[in-house]
Amino acid sequence: MNFQTDSQALHLQEWLNSGVDEEIIALNVRSPSGTVPYEYLLYSPKISRRNDGRLRDRDLKKYQHIELGGWWCNGVDPLNNYALMMWGCFKPDHPRRDRQKIHKFIKYEHPFREETRAFFLLVPNRIWVKVSLRSGIPITEEDLQHPGGFWHWVWRHNVPVTIVEGVKKAGALLTTGYAAIAIPGVNAGYRTPQDEYGTPIGKPYLIPDLKHFATQGRQVNICFDQDNKPETVQRVRTEWH
Repeated sequence: MNFQTDSQALHLQEWLNSGVDEEIIALNVRSPSGTVPYEYLLYSPKISRRNDGRLRDRDLKKYQHIELGGWWCNGVDPLNNYALMMWGCFKPDHPRRDRQKIHKFIKYEHPFREETRAFFLLVPNRIWVKVSLRSGIPITEEDLQHPGGFWHWVWRHNVPVTIVEGVKKAGALLTTGYAAIAIPGVNAGYRTPQDEYGTPIGKPYLIPDLKHFATQGRQVNICFDQDNKPETVQRVRTEWH
């Protein structure tokens, strides 16, 4: 059995089951295993290392489960000339237990000690056309030639955007013709200034990725899951009202 191919097939099926276009999956999803996931998740200069530059034993032990593989997804960086973003999301095939909630597993891993970003998935041209038709905003020759491609077009022409929780949902909405931006959690779209003790000392503000698209006159839709838990409902209200 070819483990890598087998793993890729499972990841592809998972994304297809979420209603994501196969070409969007091919452009954005990888199936790394072995030591490769460490490069995706443990690159931050804020991580304490040994004198020889190696990761400390505690971090290697904490993350050893990622060697068994999983899928990785990032996207482009609108704040860095639409180059591929270093930050992203890894869903391990064999997740680790959550120390805070002993009966739960950590489903998604994000780069350790790095601030949360948003996902701007790579989009094939036929999906770009679909978004254009749905929004009624044409694509010019200049837009097609721009290295920023789809997301530069969305930014420049005030195309309506929909903010969702979770990158697969963004893929599903893009598939149906909506310009969807994903954040990894309902409270991941903003930051609150804090003092050294973690006490809030100012008003929450949008993360730079979302602020870039918060241009005057743009329609922004918030599309989060229906959740009956009072604390989740309160978090969504606090952040987005």
